[in-house]
Amino acid sequence: MARRRLAAILREARAAHSLRRLAVVHRLGTVLAGEASVFVAASAVHRADAMEACRYVIDEIKASVPIWKKEVYDDGEVWKENREFLDRTGGTTPAAKGGCCCGSKVRVQGS
Repeated sequence: MARRRLAAILREARAAHSLRRLAVVHRLGTVLAGEASVFVAASAVHRADAMEACRYVIDEIKASVPIWKKEVYDDGEVWKENREFLDRTGGTTPAAKGGCCCGSKVRVQGS
């Protein structure tokens, strides 16, 4: 589901901006605090097109790609959805309703 949405975001950005190349990578697995988890690259004849495409891609990823993160702390772990995703959907995702995943944050017991 996330891959399909990422591909759609790239198509939308290409349609809206005069780009030569556009790429996005979203890291999987452990990402330490302060490390980049998303890489967006765009090239265009005009810098403004490349910059706007990058802004669009990152904003759309945060708001429309169903990505949940497990944050690990000294005293436990929580699963977290992007705030932008909940804002865009009005908090109506299955997770926000207490269904599929985890609501906004869920503390993991044990471990």
